[in-house]
Amino acid sequence: MPIILFAVFIDLLGFGIIVPILPFLTMKFGGGVLTGAMLVSVYSLFAFVMGPIWGRFSDKFGRRPALAGTFLGASASYLVLGFADTLLLLFLARAMSGAMAGNVGIAIAAIADVTTDENRGKAMAKIGAAFGLGFAFGPGIGGLLSTLGGNEEIGIKAAGLTAAALSFIAMSLTAFLMPETNPAQGKNHGTPSKLPHWQDVIKQPGQSLLFAMFMITAVAQSVSFALTPFWAEAVLGWNAVQVGYLLMASGIAVFLLQMFAVGPLFKHLGEVKSVMVGVGLSLLGCSIIVFAQPSMMVAAIGFPMVMSGLTLAFPALNSLVSRRTSASLQGTALGMSNGFSALGRVAGPIAGATLFGANTNAPFLVVASAAFLMLAWGIYEISRK
Repeated sequence: MPIILFAVFIDLLGFGIIVPILPFLTMKFGGGVLTGAMLVSVYSLFAFVMGPIWGRFSDKFGRRPALAGTFLGASASYLVLGFADTLLLLFLARAMSGAMAGNVGIAIAAIADVTTDENRGKAMAKIGAAFGLGFAFGPGIGGLLSTLGGNEEIGIKAAGLTAAALSFIAMSLTAFLMPETNPAQGKNHGTPSKLPHWQDVIKQPGQSLLFAMFMITAVAQSVSFALTPFWAEAVLGWNAVQVGYLLMASGIAVFLLQMFAVGPLFKHLGEVKSVMVGVGLSLLGCSIIVFAQPSMMVAAIGFPMVMSGLTLAFPALNSLVSRRTSASLQGTALGMSNGFSALGRVAGPIAGATLFGANTNAPFLVVASAAFLMLAWGIYEISRK
């Protein structure tokens, strides 16, 4: 588990480095808010297509080769991004990166392989903590790297090369140090196991609504994630460095919540009620941003609440999916959950960007609407027990 978590942290550090730069790079090449949202969506579209495929690959051939392959592909995508000088190359790089985004689903499946049902939720939270920690340091570093070559010129080369190197390190750690965790591979002594079917996952009790929740949660998360840089630039006049620090603060909040709060919450409340707690935290953050006078303090308090509350939902939902799925289908199921999350991230940024022109608070109104749907699902899950 430590090797998997460290590899995920290294890879997410590279991902976080890129995030605060992309919106400003989009504007540099002549794009606007909608173009920036489409950059997020094209990443998510390819993640949606490839997530289940990578999950099935890991069920058939093992977690280690699948995870190493996605990290290597991510490294290549960041190299393309580092040398991108047009919007077309930006979109190509993000499509490549999205196709490799199955690494999170595979890492979750590997964690599920080595944990019991009782400890599954707490283990999923560790993935979230690694995600938050990488995201805490990445955006701050990325904002600073974007200024290399002159403070007035947003650059991607240094950030892209750094992210590529980090993903390559993650690939090396996985390929040479990570043991194979797929139980089917162990039983078959390395012989590829029988390829599972997606229909077998969908037929599990309660899975359809669970996958719908992944989509709805991802819509909310991606809207706030993709459009907050544009909101900060339009409302507060911030640059890439300042946005990087805001995202860094959010990453720290996510890390602290996942590391220290998720385990006790799951133990005392269970996954469903924990989701509802996270949704409530996000709603409170949205209220602060929408109703308070815009300021640095409002952004520094409200946005981390929105992001950390939403990310609390993912380990809970992944834990439920894992517990409701047979051992032979873990990679497929968790790859599908990652894919459905990506589908939500395709629609969310475009919808939020379309509304952004009429109301700069539109992203947070969309988040609030999604949060109410998640609360309704939680009430339904509790009532059926």
